[in-house]
Amino acid sequence: MSALFAPELGHAENQQELLVGYKQNRLPHAFLFHGPEGSGKEAFALALAQLLNSESGVIDPADPQQRKIRTLQHPDVQLIFPTPSKTNFKEDDYLEVLKEKAANPYKRCAFKGKNTFIGINTIRELKRESGFKLYEGKRKVYIISEAHTMRLEAANALLKLLEEPPDNLVLILITSNIYKILPTIKSRCQIMYFSSMGEAQMTHLLEKYAAKVPEEERRLLIRLSGYNIKRVFDFIDRDVLSIRESAIDLLRKAILIHRGQELFGILEPIARNKDKYETRLLLWFLLLWFQDILHLKYKISDRTGLFNRDKMETLEKFWAYIPNADIAGVVWHIEKALQDLSDSRNFNPLLLLTNLAVKINLCLKK
Repeated sequence: MSALFAPELGHAENQQELLVGYKQNRLPHAFLFHGPEGSGKEAFALALAQLLNSESGVIDPADPQQRKIRTLQHPDVQLIFPTPSKTNFKEDDYLEVLKEKAANPYKRCAFKGKNTFIGINTIRELKRESGFKLYEGKRKVYIISEAHTMRLEAANALLKLLEEPPDNLVLILITSNIYKILPTIKSRCQIMYFSSMGEAQMTHLLEKYAAKVPEEERRLLIRLSGYNIKRVFDFIDRDVLSIRESAIDLLRKAILIHRGQELFGILEPIARNKDKYETRLLLWFLLLWFQDILHLKYKISDRTGLFNRDKMETLEKFWAYIPNADIAGVVWHIEKALQDLSDSRNFNPLLLLTNLAVKINLCLKK
């Protein structure tokens, strides 16, 4: 048996640990995969499902069972992810998201302009199906992506399944926010950490799933994603470089806050978009910009670590203009704005962005 069951996925230490348990028939009934978003945890979970349902301990792409798991069509393997509320749920939208995920396991499961979560009905249905006999596989594998989005009642319902799982069931919970997972759930799972991907692995995945994107653009998108493969695929579907320019322009106006009309002209088109993700991208690019400013502030000589190194001249001019600014304070306010934007009760992105601009102005004037 190979030292790794899926070499192209990386995370070699995790693969080796799982293979040891697999060969000894001592794998637990529940895992919690955690680590930065976009580190390949969902693709890894699907590969583990393939391993658990293989006949020889080898993942064979030509095997019909393995192919069904990879394309999310196997009756004994389920991928659960956050969906809109019942009133906003559309079957066609769900099937389209599932189709995209089957084609590319690194792509985000997104419902444009809608708040999503994992509700109690989803977990109840999961519990009901867990009691059925196997259809055609060796093990049932239920993968719960973004497990931190479970409502409290859903998490409590899942806890009961974790306490008394069927013998043939393996649960894999996936999260980028482990602190939001109930301690009682964490204590019943084998916890595995997944680090961010390296540039070489991300380049390989882009060559496989986004071959039409020019090589130079791929490198830029990888940097601007913060080495988050999910975010890279988000970028491919959007004009992200113009959003970055809007973020830079916002900072110019924030320094001279008295030009309020110009500031509003930048923020209003982004904030009025029902899809909050563009607002999130604007905040993300602001955060990357100030991380690069911190890089310059502490005079780190290695410029390869800069996310915006294609904007080197603009970065240096900006830093020269605000040498005494409270950069740590700016970063804190941007991260707080990102948290506030995630709150489903926040329906006014324009107010959020305007308040942020005022706070950035105060920090830059220090």
